[in-house]
Amino acid sequence: RSLRYEVPYELRHVADPFVDPLCDTLAEGHWALFLIVIANVACYLPALANSGRWSISRQSLSHERLLMYQLAHANLPHITGNMLTLLAVGSEVSGALGCNQLLLLALYLACGWAGGFAAALLSDARTVGASGSVSGVIVALSVLRPTSAVHILGDVNASNPLLLLLGTLGADLSRGGVSWQAHL
Repeated sequence: RSLRYEVPYELRHVADPFVDPLCDTLAEGHWALFLIVIANVACYLPALANSGRWSISRQSLSHERLLMYQLAHANLPHITGNMLTLLAVGSEVSGALGCNQLLLLALYLACGWAGGFAAALLSDARTVGASGSVSGVIVALSVLRPTSAVHILGDVNASNPLLLLLGTLGADLSRGGVSWQAHL
């Protein structure tokens, strides 16, 4: 039986926007994306409870922190937005890489490492989140498939990956408290 049918009928209208992309990702064999989402979800509450230990800053710069900050998120909309964007874009990148899941995982982690490093060097604030990783995956898609339209949720589409990156960055920055440095 599918995960789709494990959700109680009364909750499907709430769960479907989240469960469907995850099920589709697994069905297509993109296990690295599934692993990344599960790791982020598993770390969400522990990181929220002790954000100082999970965040990256100039004072806490280390390889361990450059990994940990990618798994921590400031709030529920932060993790939801990052993971849904990753699922939408990541499967396209995975396909463009010939479904090489280890390469996709390495790309994701390297982009997050670079985003955290930039945030730590260019900002005085503490940073958490997978935005640097997700931005890197979007840039990879713009290189691998520059004319690819990206379907996000429902009727939300971006005509190409760079427009998606600019749109998400613009939306993030309009809210304030977002590390633009990590999106580099």
